[in-house]
Parts: sequence; structure tokens; C-alpha cells
Amino acid sequence: MPNLNKIYLCLVVSSVPMAGVAQQPDEGERRANRMLEEVVVTAQKREEKAQEVPIAIQAFSAEKLDAVGIESAQQLEKITPGLTITNAAGFNIAYLRGVGTDAFLPGADPSVPFYLDGVAMLAAQGTTDTLGRVERVEVLKGPQGTLFGRNATGGAINIVTPEPNQEFLVDVKLEKADYGEKNAQVYFNVPLGETFAATLSYFDTRRDNYYSNDAGPVIDVYSRGGRAKLRWDISDTLTLTLAGSKQEGANNGGLSFENTRVSPAFSAVLPQDPKADRKVSLDSMAGSEFESELYSATLNWVTGLADLKLILSDQTVAAPFVRADFDKSALPIVNIESIVQESLQETAELQILSNAESPFAEHMEWVAGLYYIESSGGFDPIAFDVLPGAFTTLPIPLGAELGGLLDTITNLVGVQDLSDGARVLAYGVLASEAYSAYAQATYFVSPEVDLTVGLRYQEETRNLENAKAEVQGENGNNILIREDNPPELEAEQLSPKVALQWRPGGGDNQIYASWARAFKSPTYNTVNLLDAPEKVDEEQVDSYELGFKSQWFNGGLTLNGAIFLIEQENLLTGFVALASGGVVNYDNAGNSEIRGAEFDFTWAPMPDWNPGLVLFGGATYLDSEYTEYKEGRGYDEDTGLAFGNGGTFPLPARDFSGNKIVRTPDLTYTFGFNQNIYIGGGSAIEVGADIYYNDGFFFLPQNSDLYARESYSLVNARVSYFYEPWRLQLTLFGENVADETYNEVVFVDDFGRNQVLNSPAIYGARVKWSFE
Repeated sequence: MPNLNKIYLCLVVSSVPMAGVAQQPDEGERRANRMLEEVVVTAQKREEKAQEVPIAIQAFSAEKLDAVGIESAQQLEKITPGLTITNAAGFNIAYLRGVGTDAFLPGADPSVPFYLDGVAMLAAQGTTDTLGRVERVEVLKGPQGTLFGRNATGGAINIVTPEPNQEFLVDVKLEKADYGEKNAQVYFNVPLGETFAATLSYFDTRRDNYYSNDAGPVIDVYSRGGRAKLRWDISDTLTLTLAGSKQEGANNGGLSFENTRVSPAFSAVLPQDPKADRKVSLDSMAGSEFESELYSATLNWVTGLADLKLILSDQTVAAPFVRADFDKSALPIVNIESIVQESLQETAELQILSNAESPFAEHMEWVAGLYYIESSGGFDPIAFDVLPGAFTTLPIPLGAELGGLLDTITNLVGVQDLSDGARVLAYGVLASEAYSAYAQATYFVSPEVDLTVGLRYQEETRNLENAKAEVQGENGNNILIREDNPPELEAEQLSPKVALQWRPGGGDNQIYASWARAFKSPTYNTVNLLDAPEKVDEEQVDSYELGFKSQWFNGGLTLNGAIFLIEQENLLTGFVALASGGVVNYDNAGNSEIRGAEFDFTWAPMPDWNPGLVLFGGATYLDSEYTEYKEGRGYDEDTGLAFGNGGTFPLPARDFSGNKIVRTPDLTYTFGFNQNIYIGGGSAIEVGADIYYNDGFFFLPQNSDLYARESYSLVNARVSYFYEPWRLQLTLFGENVADETYNEVVFVDDFGRNQVLNSPAIYGARVKWSFE
């Protein structure tokens, strides 16, 4: 265990301009704090101030992210109440305002997609782990189906990287912390002539594994990659930007489980881990590796009638290694390994945006577009390894029933027995193609009132290809268990939006009301061992919202809030059991409803006495409920046996109507302060701290306390020294300084309750340096 009191010193070069440093002020001039920086967003496809958009949105510039110590996508939840991001098998599972899905494998799209420079990112392992060098991050709350399309039922997260420009700039950031953590980031902006410029960034993060394994190795934890952009100003009105990024990494992937409550069916043979303490005994190395590539081209053309933008992208994500010890013990009973897992995606989007010269520009502004996406992803194959005689020779109660799964396989293929053990291979690749057209217009009803109306039409087809299961034989001669050719899925969807803005007195403050609808596409289960692939119906989300955005005291206080009602139909959910090969099985949970309220603020309370002090925070309250969920699946608390469709045993489903939605806490909040102190000679000190609270949630819809995340608080703190003449920043920081422990993941299966804990307390230091 590292010494958590030890503080390391390191040199960091930052590509971020030192806008947050208090400059030596003229007499009487108010010193700035970088938390007060106003952020421009593209939530409606055009650049607008965040305070002017009739959408609940939290936007963070690079300076704000640095000021609160955010380095990865997972950390965004600490500064965005209502957002929870957990990890399962290397996939990031995001819920926003209680809308999300715990069905996370290929074939089940996320409800809160991530976008990088306008390109939808594939929902695959590790693709959003490290933010790298960014210009800003936007968290859009509520359904975004009209402008962002398929599957943005909970919202969308936009990651925007800097555009190349004509100023030479170099940033470097180096960091060192506990558990051998070493991070580096380098960024260049290089002019290449009067009309060309390029940016190049590279990041490398690595640390020791927080987990130790008594029975075998643990996976290395790292993430590294680079991004490049080339901008060509062809003329005053025409610009072409080419971009490319490559990234690779590895981590526990939420797979280093500790079985702290063994199912009674296996209690005679499996040891129970008495306490979750980041120590495991696994015969198989658990974790995931990923590799990703993303290439895009963006053409901007400003005309007298409208602005045109064309975005093309090509993306590949592969997971060369994903492995889980399914029985969570040193015994080689059941292991799962993804042999070939790859996701591909190509997109094309044409945006047409009104400008100041467009017809009727004095009366309205509008955006219209066409969008095309073609993608595929799945397992080709995934392996399910079973110890010889695991369920019949080991002293496991009900072993004969469990062994019946393999007996069924042997009967299907005519094999007498599998006494030498078995490797069952499951294949399934989901191919999708979708076309859509959208339009949204804001009509200026009066100087105080705007009306926004939008609509998106989409057609989508999906096919499950190479759907089969085999038993691996000798010399590559596999024995076919089943092969399926399910019918093509087709969907037509209309995603409307209506929003009304009222600015009392024609000022900057506004009250808005909106209604929006979005869909999650129908899909198939990609892994099917014993049964034919089942269709999962499309999910529909309707959101009704009343909110306000305001600024007071000459801009010293920004206060925003909203109340909302969200209704979901055919909620997509996931379930894991041996019968499904130990991977997620998708289903529709029925209907649900979420009532909520939220607010956020940024406040400089003493602009004259202490202009460098800023308070910030926010809170979200959610009252979530499955209003109709009669065919619930889960694990009995007393016996540990699975019940409901897709379970290992034919036990009846249970009615979960009235239960809370999974991964949805009732209350989350964050509060903090940032104090900038000018000390003369171009130097300043910045001190900041914040607390994030989450009152916990259930991982299964049966709402058992055995399968839950308890309430917890995270306290983080930082102190920075700025020296403007050298554009230097030195920061000492502490994350989770109270060393709070909670369940990052609770994974429940036939073998019992399995826990993965959060990151422990981390102390470290970074130095940033930037020069032009």
C-alpha cells in the first residue's frame, strides 16, 4: 500500500492559456476567477452562450475542468449532479436524470451517447476514458432526439477539442501520484502558412492496479493515444478540417470481482470473500484491453443564404482482450473470454444553418440536416469455458440441474459427454443502417418570447449476422449447436421537440418550457446459446420540463434550475445468468416514470472585498419508479437462484412495479469553492475544494439492499501556484481525501454477489507549462 501522505512533485506543460491566473490588476480593477468564464456551446448545432439555450445544460471549459481536477469522462459525474457513470466489462454505463440502460454489450446502444467534435462515438470499451486535451465539455440533459438522433434518450455529452489557428503554442503537462501513477500530456498548435494550421496532442496515463490477485496476475492499467487536426482555410468562406485519433488502453473493466456472498447453491465448494478489500483470488486474469481509431473530415461553407457543414467519419473499436473469471474463485470452474470483438461505424451528416444574411433572419433562426449511419458490432466469437465435470463431480448442491445446461448442448449435437470440459463459442454481430432528416426553427415571437419547434424523421434497419453457437472441437473442428437467421428489424421514428422561452423585460434571464421525445432503436440479443435470438422492442422517452436560467448582481451569480417529468415505454434492460452464457441478456422492462428537480449555480459573493472567491454547486433530486414491470428478473436473496425469463432455473418472474429504477439515486449534489489570491510579481495562489454526495442506488430492479451502492461522499482538494511570466502552474491535489469506500460495481449472477470497489484516496502533484 502506498503512503498516501507522500506528495510528489512533477512538471506539467499546459496547452490551456492561463486565463485563470489573476493578472496584476490596475488600481480598482476586479481580479477574475477562471470559474466565472462563460462557455459557448453547440447544443443546437450553432455556437451560442450556454445561458441562452432553452436546454438544461452544464458546460465546462478546459479552464474549469482543470480548476476542479477533471481528467476523464467518468469523473464528470462529480461536477454534474444527476449524471452517474459506472463501468461494466470496460463499457461506460451513463445514466442522466435516471434515463439510461444497464444493457451495455454490442447491440444495446447507450442512452447518453458521447460525441467528439460532432461525431457520435461508438459505445465500446474505454473509448471515453481519458479526455486528453479539450476545449470544452457539454452535458446536455433530457432527450436530444431531434438534433442528435437515435438513442439520445437521456441526453448527450459533447467533447470538443481545440481548432487549429495561426498562433504557435506548445503545452506540456506531467503528473505523478500515489499507486505509481504517471500521466503526461503534450499539445502543439503549429501554423503551416497563411491558410494552414495543425494541432497535435498526445497523452499517456498509467498506474498500478488498485487490486491484487492472490491466485494469479492482474492486468496493467494504462491509456495512451494521440489526436491530430489539420485546418485549411481555402477561402474566407470555405474551411476544411481533417482529424484523426488513435487510442489504446487496459483496465480492470469492472471485472475484478470479489464474491462476498456466495450463492447457497455453490457455498459447499466456493470460498466466500469475507470483506470487499480490493484483494481477489482469481485463476484467470480479469480485465479488458481496447484499441480505437477515429477519422473525420469537416467542411464548412458560409454562403449568403446559409452556412453549410458536412461531417464525415470512420471509426473502429476493437477489444483484443476481455476476460472474466465467472466463478470469482481460484478454481477453474467457469471463465469467459471475448476472442474477437470489433465495432465499426461510418457516418455522414449535412447541416444547413441560417445566418445573419439568411431570408427572414430578423424573424427566426433555423437548422436542418441529413444524417446517415452504418455500423456493426458484436462477438465473433465469445468463449464460455467450463471445467470438466464442473457441475456434476464437484460437491455443489443443485449441480445436476446446472449441469443440465451442458447436457442440453450435448444432446443437441449428439455428443455423448463433455468429460474433458467444454469451450462453448457464441457468435453474433449486429449490423445497423439508418437514414434521418431533421429540422428545427426558433421563431422570434416578440423581443421577450421565442418559440422553438423541431422534428426528426428516421428509418433504420438492423440485422443479426453470423448468429450461431458451437462447441470447440479438436483441431479446429467445431461442433454446431445452433444457427439462426432472424428476420430484419425495421423502425420508423418521429422525434419532435417544442420549447417556449420567455425573457422577462427582454433581458438575459429566461424561463423556458419544453417537451421532447426520443427513441432507442429495437435490437436483438447478440449472444444466444440455447434459444433463438429474441427481438427487443424500441424504447420511447417523453420529457416535459419547466426551467429557468438567470444571472444576478452584475453577472456575479449565475443560477439555473428545472423541474421535469420523464415517461419511458419499453425500457431496455439487461440480465446476466449462466443460461445466457454469462453475458448480458436484453429485455424490455415495461414502463417507468421519473419526476425530478435540479439547480446549479456559480457565485462570486464578494466582488469588491474578495473578487477571487467563487462558490459553485448544484443538486438533482429524482423520484423514479417502474410503473409497470410484471416480468421482473433477478436473484432470490435467500437461495441465490435466478428467477424470470433467461434465468438458469425455470422460476417464475416477479412483479417489480413500484420499484425504483436501477442506477438512479434519489439525491446527488456537489458544492465547492475556488479562491484565487494575487500575491504580486505576476504570481497567484489558487485554493479549491469540493464535495460530491450520492445517496446510493440499486443495481438490480428487484431493489434488494444486497445488490446496491450505498450512500457516499467524495471530498477533493487542490492548491495551485501560477507564475504568469513563465506561464507556469504547479498543483498539489488530493482525490477522495477521506478515503471513502463504496461499491463501484455490484455484479450479480448464479455464483453470488460480486463487488468492485471505487478508487482509494489518491494524492499527487502536477505542473503545467505553456509557451508561444
